[in-house]
Amino acid sequence: MSKLSRNECHGIARKDFIRTIGILVTGVPLVAIGGMGEKGIVSSAATNKKLGIKRRLDRILLSDKGGDRATGYVMSNKIVHWNGHILCTWLDFERQNRWALVNLDSGEILRTGALGEPRRDNHCGAAIATDIDRSLHLLIGAHHGTFTHYMMSPGKLDWEPVENGREVGETGTYPSMVCDGTGTLHLLYRRETNGRDAHLVYCRRPKQGAWSAPRTLVRMAVDEHSWLTNAIEVGPSGRLHAVFSNTLPVPEQGANARYYGTSHIYSDDSGQTWQQFGGLVLDHLPAGAASLQRIEGTTLAPMRIEACYNSNNGPLALTSYYHKMVLSNPVVDDRDQPWVIVHNLLTGDAQLFLHEDNGLWVGTPLIAPIPGYRIQHCGQLSRHRDGTIEAVLMVSPIDELGWGASGTTLIRMQFDGKGKLINNLFLFGTEQKMPSWLPSLERWCPNNKFDHPALLYTRGINAGGGKNNINSINTEVWIEQL
Repeated sequence: MSKLSRNECHGIARKDFIRTIGILVTGVPLVAIGGMGEKGIVSSAATNKKLGIKRRLDRILLSDKGGDRATGYVMSNKIVHWNGHILCTWLDFERQNRWALVNLDSGEILRTGALGEPRRDNHCGAAIATDIDRSLHLLIGAHHGTFTHYMMSPGKLDWEPVENGREVGETGTYPSMVCDGTGTLHLLYRRETNGRDAHLVYCRRPKQGAWSAPRTLVRMAVDEHSWLTNAIEVGPSGRLHAVFSNTLPVPEQGANARYYGTSHIYSDDSGQTWQQFGGLVLDHLPAGAASLQRIEGTTLAPMRIEACYNSNNGPLALTSYYHKMVLSNPVVDDRDQPWVIVHNLLTGDAQLFLHEDNGLWVGTPLIAPIPGYRIQHCGQLSRHRDGTIEAVLMVSPIDELGWGASGTTLIRMQFDGKGKLINNLFLFGTEQKMPSWLPSLERWCPNNKFDHPALLYTRGINAGGGKNNINSINTEVWIEQL
């Protein structure tokens, strides 16, 4: 574990790559943090002065024994500001959840350790939420199983299992958890009992209380193994916002045609009832996904339709299953309005959607700011204390379509409160054989406010889903303050 400069840790980007990033289609210059002396690159000092941000120029290597999904997935928050430091979690190559407390000012790793027992496979990373008293809650992930609840009290540096939290949920994967202003925990996850019948499921735990039984909110419209990119967030009023993939059959275009859409539901009574903007109440649960309004609009846009769904598996293949990875996590602004990124893996672009006060979802197109690159899945959203919206996107060469594709790198985009792009920030160069991917951006919520979010990510290859998602690939896990 060490502190290294950007150029030392990732190598200097190829000159032909660097020269392409000075001017963008969007008209907003792309800025590289940690200047490399090339024309078109703004130096670190100039960038920091322009943004009014005081920050370190180094990132910290937390581990070189991360798993191939060390910092996945988009559904789960993995970083919090805590007691003046940063606390984070990741999954190592032995499928052991680990955590660290980091001082980003000094570059020190103050404490690190293991959490629970090694898990089933590489899908079992943890999710963290901050309570109103600054205690931390952590759910160890599962793959078609139950989650395990741990807690760290303020002033302590030890995780303790929660007595009534040894088996939370059922047949669950991808936990997304938040804590509201009353100390109630809210959990959203995917349930598949036979690997095909995907449902969106919700649980809650009042402060000092017990976890509720699982409650199925939405039944998906397709009977096949599905990503839901399910995520939940809480706004300043206590309103809960949940987003999820909504894949639909398109029989008029063929028996295997699919539309890759998204939906949003919310609750104003701490998860007791759920509805959609426009007044649609989910009276009978589970609601059928096909009956729900979609974030991206009412029409089945042709560019979001795949004519023939392909479920053939392969270690690195981007099969149709991955086209369902269409959402970031949501973030909620001071007006209590949600923002979310909606991806289109068929076209390699995305849109940043904001729900406006007039009741409409308004989208801002996002284009990979590097010629010859495409936007990949699982963008991440957060915000700054001043209201700036922060997005971190994975981009890869346009002909590299795989999950964890070679050459994948990370791009930051910043937007004002109306959705206008104000900055593109190039985090580091590309490596032909080594992706930097699976970004985990610290989530903003009423119990965890900060000036600027921290970022966790994986540098290393993806082993694919073969051999039951168990492999011995070692990756690097990095963290930095943005």
